[in-house]
Amino acid sequence: MAKSYRLEPAGIDATWDAFVRSSPDGTIFITSSYLAHTGCRLGLYHCYNADELRAVVAVVESPDGASAILDDLVIYSGICFGAATQGQNRAQQNSERHEIATFIATALADRYQRVEFALAPTIGDVRSFLWHNYGQEQGRYSVDVRYTTYLDIGDFATTPSLEDIDAYKQATGARRQQIRYARRDGVVTEEFRDVGVFADFYRRTMERQGEKVGQSTLDRMATLVAALLENGSARMFASKTSDQIVGSVAVYALDHRRAYYLFGASDPDLRDSPTGTAVLWDAFGALAAAGIPQIDLEGVNSPRRGWFKMSFGGELRPYYQITKASQ
Repeated sequence: MAKSYRLEPAGIDATWDAFVRSSPDGTIFITSSYLAHTGCRLGLYHCYNADELRAVVAVVESPDGASAILDDLVIYSGICFGAATQGQNRAQQNSERHEIATFIATALADRYQRVEFALAPTIGDVRSFLWHNYGQEQGRYSVDVRYTTYLDIGDFATTPSLEDIDAYKQATGARRQQIRYARRDGVVTEEFRDVGVFADFYRRTMERQGEKVGQSTLDRMATLVAALLENGSARMFASKTSDQIVGSVAVYALDHRRAYYLFGASDPDLRDSPTGTAVLWDAFGALAAAGIPQIDLEGVNSPRRGWFKMSFGGELRPYYQITKASQ
């Protein structure tokens, strides 16, 4: 049967959230509980085949609405495909996803002067973007591979011995040492809700690394974190030294599939303490106890941060950043 795709403007409502939840590509970053608090101008669309909703599209728009742009707070966006329909085999699923992506690649190119977004790691087929205007010099999409790491944490809740936890066995020797040091030194990790402390740590951490963070960026981050904590879409943890000084804070966003390491920062004066490791490791245990089986450590795309996150022994996952330049 011939396909009749169309793209229609959408809102972040119950229909949107239900579709994202049912999609194999849905993540916290395109739910209403997250997007509504990013401070971004949004381009949201339903993609129909005749009258059947088969995908949604979420992009961040430039202030004038002329372009779709990347934003540091919206990690994964772009296309979110519908779940397979009854009776579809793998070949049919792959074919439909390719057809939908081909239509959306053209539709976004027609709507926006410039197009930028990063797909969720579950979307591995980017041929539709690579083949758009194939053989022409202008109007092409470019695809940049990026990486994150997934860590399975389910056995944290059922395995009493540190040495028997699979993530501990897969971690580097240096990371295992820091985990042991945190226990030896009496580091305690607790649920935490002081967004101001987190924002201050983040600013000072970035400054120590030679990156200045503007106040507007800090305000957006703090607003987002506060809203996610309030609506139950995030948990924040602080690791304290044995004398109850907060050394590190981490924020994890949550959906029904996994947790996402959203932000983390430490007091630069305590950067040599094991609190920076503990605020991840101990949180993994707390999240696993709540029934969360997996962590997306959200980005290993710079040498220093990449080494730190990969040292926990997770699985490397590629994802794709899609760009179509202005003509």
